[in-house]
Amino acid sequence: MNAMVSSKKMALLLNIIGFQLCWIACVIGGNLWASICVSLFMLWHWWQLKTGELWLIITITLVGTLFDSLLLNLDLLTFPSYEGPLIPLWLILLWTAFSATLYHSMAWLLKKPLLAAALGAVAAPWSYYAGSLFDAVQLTSPALLLIASAWALLLGAVALFRRERESC
Repeated sequence: MNAMVSSKKMALLLNIIGFQLCWIACVIGGNLWASICVSLFMLWHWWQLKTGELWLIITITLVGTLFDSLLLNLDLLTFPSYEGPLIPLWLILLWTAFSATLYHSMAWLLKKPLLAAALGAVAAPWSYYAGSLFDAVQLTSPALLLIASAWALLLGAVALFRRERESC
C-alpha cells in the first residue's frame, strides 16, 4: 500500500516538474526544444493516462490552439519572426502539455469549479505575460483581458464537466 501511495505521489511530482520543464522548453527554446521536451513528457504521460483523458488532451489542445490563433489573427498577440494563420508549434505543444496536468497535478483544482475559474482568470494572463518577458510573444491589453476571460471559462467548464462525469 505504501509503495502504491509513494508511486502516485512520485507520478504527481513528475507531472508538475515535467510541465514546468515543458513551459521553459516551449517559451524559451522554441519549436525544437518544445518538440523534444513535450514529446518526452507525453511519452511518459501515456502510461499515466486516466479514463477519458486522451479526449480531454485533444480537445483542450484544439480549443487552445484555435483561441490563441484567433487572437493572433486579430493582431492581439504576435510572435517575433513568425507569420502564419495558426500559432507557432511551440505554443500548440504547450497547450498539449498543460492539458496533461488537468487530471493529475491540477485534479485538486477541478473539484472546485469557481476556484478553477478564478485561478484561470488570474494565472493564465501571468503565464502569457511571463512569456512576453522572454520575447516569445507580444501582447496587447485586450489580449490579456480575453485570455483571463477565456481561461476562466475553460477551467470552470472542465471542472464542471469533471464533476458531472464523476457523479454519474
